[in-house]
Amino acid sequence: MLDFKEKTRQLVNNEQIFWKLEQYVNLIEEKNKVMNLTGFSEDQLWKEGIYESIICLQPIIKNNKNSQSLLDVGAGAGFPSIPFLIFNTSIKLTIIEKLKKRCNFLELVKEKLNLDFEIINDSVSNLDKNFDFITARAVGSINFLFKITKKLQKPTTSFIYIKGPKVFEEILEAKNALIKFDYKVEKINSDMDKQIFIFRAQKK
Repeated sequence: MLDFKEKTRQLVNNEQIFWKLEQYVNLIEEKNKVMNLTGFSEDQLWKEGIYESIICLQPIIKNNKNSQSLLDVGAGAGFPSIPFLIFNTSIKLTIIEKLKKRCNFLELVKEKLNLDFEIINDSVSNLDKNFDFITARAVGSINFLFKITKKLQKPTTSFIYIKGPKVFEEILEAKNALIKFDYKVEKINSDMDKQIFIFRAQKK
C-alpha cells in the first residue's frame, strides 16, 4: 500500500512540483520542533496537510480563469493554500494570519521555495480587499467565517471551506447568514480514511 507521500507524487505527476512539496514538508517538520505550527507529522502531514489540501481545492478552482485571487483565512502552517499554490502557481494568493511567528514561518516558505504570495499579519476584520475565492481550514464554524469575511465579499466571491461531518450542523447554525447565498456541500471521494466535505457558497 502506498503512503500518502507517494500518493501525492502520483497526484501531482510532476517531479519539480513534488520536490517543492517535499521542501515545504521539510520546513514544517524542522520548525515544528521549536514552535507549534501543526499537530501533523510524518505521513499524517502528507495526508492531511498536503494531499487533502490539493484534492479539495483543485477540482473547484481548476476550471476558473488564471490569476484569480484566493484568500486563506488563518492558514497557520499554510493549509490548504500553500500546497495548492505549489501545485497551481497561477492563483493570486493572500494569507491573513494573526500570529506573528506563523507569518515569519510563511515568509521563510515564500523565500526558500521562491513562491509568489502575500502575507498579512493582522485580523481579518482589518482587511479591506475583495477576493474571487475565500478558503479556510480548521479556523471556525461556517457562521463565524461568514461574519468575519463579510466585507471582503463581492457578488462573484466563492467560499470554499474544508469541513468534516459536522458541516450540516454548521449550516443550520448559519441559516440566517446564508439567506442571500446559493450553497452546496460536496463529499470528497478519496482514499482517505475519513469523511471530507467541501462547503461552497456564492451570492444569489
